[in-house]
Amino acid sequence: MILQEEFKKSGYKDILVGDIASEYEINLEDIFDLEQKPEELLCIFISEQRDDLFFLLNGDLMEIDSLCDRWDDRIRVFMIINGKSEEIHKLKYNIVQLIVYSKEIPDKSREGNLLISRKILIKGDMTDKNQIVIDDDEVIELPFHMIPTDAFAPDVEQKKRLSQLLPEDENLLALMKKQQKRVNRKEKEGVLDKSFKVQDYEKIKEWLKR
Repeated sequence: MILQEEFKKSGYKDILVGDIASEYEINLEDIFDLEQKPEELLCIFISEQRDDLFFLLNGDLMEIDSLCDRWDDRIRVFMIINGKSEEIHKLKYNIVQLIVYSKEIPDKSREGNLLISRKILIKGDMTDKNQIVIDDDEVIELPFHMIPTDAFAPDVEQKKRLSQLLPEDENLLALMKKQQKRVNRKEKEGVLDKSFKVQDYEKIKEWLKR
């Protein structure tokens, strides 16, 4: 699936496009020099409720720790400059660095560092940086991603196969119910024998042979 499309389907907008930043009362100059946009910055998505901000970053261009530190510094400055803005204050604890890598798996220990911003690292194909391809296993890392309800639907074929394994004999089914069942207790030569009745045993034996 396409990463950017997942954001759009969830109501997010890229404030790097057109005048969207102004509509959301965000001055991009507080984040970077407009005449020299950072190469690693791919998108900045803001939620429809204006309470989440995702910096989509290319993790292949520099070492992960350096990338995280660099953008934590930028975000810190941005928050200080806009400290009195109510709109920006709503974002204070909901800013995420979403770092996409396509090469070897980097050290993900920075994901546990919530200083200034949260960090999430996911793998994706960035051949076309405007349409980053990610696997289903990666998209579930997105906090806003909703798993389709049909993913929890029972497997019809599996149910059918399981039902075929169950015995058809009602008396035998009764033996399998989860309830306390008294069994015959016979002591023979000092050994306590716990067993089914002979007829019950024969039923189970016949069923297992099928």
